[in-house]
Amino acid sequence: MTAVSYSLLSVFAARRVCLLRPQVHRFHLRSYSFLRTDHTVRNPLWHRVCSVSARRGTQYRSEVSEMNRNNGSAYLQVLGLGLDTADAVPSVLLFFDHQRYVFNAGEGFQRFCVQHKLKLNRMPNILVTRASLDAVGGIPGMVLTVADSSISHHFDDGLGANSNFHADIYGPKGIEHLGKAMSFYMRMKGVNLHELEPAAPSESDTLTGSTQLSPEAAVSSAIIQNEAVNITPVILQPTSEGAESQPNKRQKTDDSSLPNLQEQDKVPLAACYICRLTSMPGKFLPQKAKELGVKPGPLFGQLKAGTAVMGKDRMVQPEEVLEASPAAPVVIIADCPSPAHLPALLSSSAWEPFLHHSSTSEAASKSSPHQKVNCIVHLAPHQVVQLPQYQQWMAGFGTSTKQVVLNCEAVPSAVTLPSPATLQIKLNCIDPRAFPLPQTLEPDNPTAIPSKTQLQQPDSISRLQGSNLLRYNLRPASRVDTVDTAEQSLSIPAIQGQLKTEMPEVMEAAERGQAEACSPSEEIPDVITQAGAEELEVVFLGTGAAMPSKYRNVTSIYINRFARGGMLLDCGEGTLGQLTRRFGCAKVKDIVCSLACVWVSHIHADHHAGLPRILAARAEWLGPDCPALPVFGPWCLERILHTTAAMQPMPHLFFNQTALLAEPQHEPSPETQAAVSQVKAQLGLKTLQSLLVVHCAHAYAAILEGESGWKVVFSGDTRPCEQMVHAAKDATLLIHEVC
Repeated sequence: MTAVSYSLLSVFAARRVCLLRPQVHRFHLRSYSFLRTDHTVRNPLWHRVCSVSARRGTQYRSEVSEMNRNNGSAYLQVLGLGLDTADAVPSVLLFFDHQRYVFNAGEGFQRFCVQHKLKLNRMPNILVTRASLDAVGGIPGMVLTVADSSISHHFDDGLGANSNFHADIYGPKGIEHLGKAMSFYMRMKGVNLHELEPAAPSESDTLTGSTQLSPEAAVSSAIIQNEAVNITPVILQPTSEGAESQPNKRQKTDDSSLPNLQEQDKVPLAACYICRLTSMPGKFLPQKAKELGVKPGPLFGQLKAGTAVMGKDRMVQPEEVLEASPAAPVVIIADCPSPAHLPALLSSSAWEPFLHHSSTSEAASKSSPHQKVNCIVHLAPHQVVQLPQYQQWMAGFGTSTKQVVLNCEAVPSAVTLPSPATLQIKLNCIDPRAFPLPQTLEPDNPTAIPSKTQLQQPDSISRLQGSNLLRYNLRPASRVDTVDTAEQSLSIPAIQGQLKTEMPEVMEAAERGQAEACSPSEEIPDVITQAGAEELEVVFLGTGAAMPSKYRNVTSIYINRFARGGMLLDCGEGTLGQLTRRFGCAKVKDIVCSLACVWVSHIHADHHAGLPRILAARAEWLGPDCPALPVFGPWCLERILHTTAAMQPMPHLFFNQTALLAEPQHEPSPETQAAVSQVKAQLGLKTLQSLLVVHCAHAYAAILEGESGWKVVFSGDTRPCEQMVHAAKDATLLIHEVC
């Protein structure tokens, strides 16, 4: 569910209005488990179910090769993840009838797929354009979900063994750190990481000792080759020397307008991808085949498949009865994350076959005409796309190429999760204080995403306006280069008006609850009546289960102390996006930068997978002088953060949860004691304590007591236990982590 906030003053006064909705469950083979007994051998129905499943699986595997040769439909689809919250690089889906390829999977990817009914278990191939958390933050949760789905749906000898799960992840250098971090909290069986390496350096590079990739070395060999598509990466190595050190050899550009690039440390490599679809056979001409003596029936099918058959008096070749094959579509996923990557992009030899003016002479142009690129998707940020050099590079592909720019400044405001946004609008109509409107839905709000900037593009660029779920068709031939859009806009007055009209009883119950809250029958504690308006606010950023659902994100709670800053209790995937929806794109920077600490209850991924993105965003916004943020968690979390930090800077100080126990086994170090005292002083806390509870190993609850007398207890994931009962005594607010 979208962020929900409660102020301390409304803890006792507010009355809850519950909206019941039916739960949706997927039916799968695990539902047949009731048929299993200790005497499985005597249960024929159980064996029948398993044998049918096994036969269908074997039949499917034997037909995969044949089906891949008949990918009659293909399209490129924009998955507008992050276009409303600016917390992730948008994803792109290359779809075939029997294959899927996903480019980038930032935080919130699996929730996005649940919202729009995209099946994760059919996306085993992930290609990453940059080894940064805004492009890969959703991969761990995605892999966990698909692996769990594979266990549920695939049977091996009727025991549900996970033998068919696999995921192939491709990305530039640095992606291996993601795999190492994931291995600390999940099984990596079936997960294959492919670190993309540039081609071997040229002889001149070897002799001169150059550390920069030559234009030819930047182009790697194809990483995916099959009956449907050929995908080749183009590696972009950043440089701090600007365009002067890497002049564009194929385009005349004004290098003076490039920005002065300062020395950058650990700027990661980036990757673009050229996707060449395989040629499809031309239209079959049955009348021509009959004239050549071929009888209708199986022989027609063999000709369509490209096999010569015997006609009336000679062998008939397929090309005799097929029209000329249409040109195979080509699409490019281009990502230039920063101006430092621009010289490598401009000088790469990978674009030579496609640029109109890449040849130096007219004769050479006629002898090797350029290939058409159907569509280019640009993932570069606005400050890169607007550079004249980038614009000129775009124009080099000609007006026949459709170009889609995907970033927050270029795409009109889009609601990427309409279902929870609609629910939040309805709840806001019932209780505006407890359920504030998402800031990303209010374009006039100064804290929303900044207004879109119209790109000044020359007429030589055929731009296609990007939007969430936009679909660019590549096959069949009758639909190639056509576009399907799915406009999704929400009208707040219309939704709230519909609620008042269709459910008047809900509004009446809300009004009665508010009237009763004005004259409560029970005595309100002094700590609440004497608290100011900005004493404490608890914002529930996620209240879901182990996997995010359409309406609920995974666990995260923001403790807002207003001018003092705040802290996070757990930090599941998508926490940064939820903060942005609640507070707006501008204000979220102040909130993240003013965090006093992050407290993580245990090592399950739904409680900490969003922490690296929070730390990386904080480092980006505060710059090189970013102070380290205290993180309290189970000991194994330290290894995860340390490994992930090799991918992207995320200054932090890790402290074991045992240091916050009431009676620690070992005396905390002076550094730990100083950090705890600093956090308590900043947040105005009298007590910051952890409590060991009954869940997995090293699972904790949190106890917070303010200097003004309030007490907040967060249970974490736990079974009923006496220590939790004792800790919750006299709590002003008790938060149960239950589903």
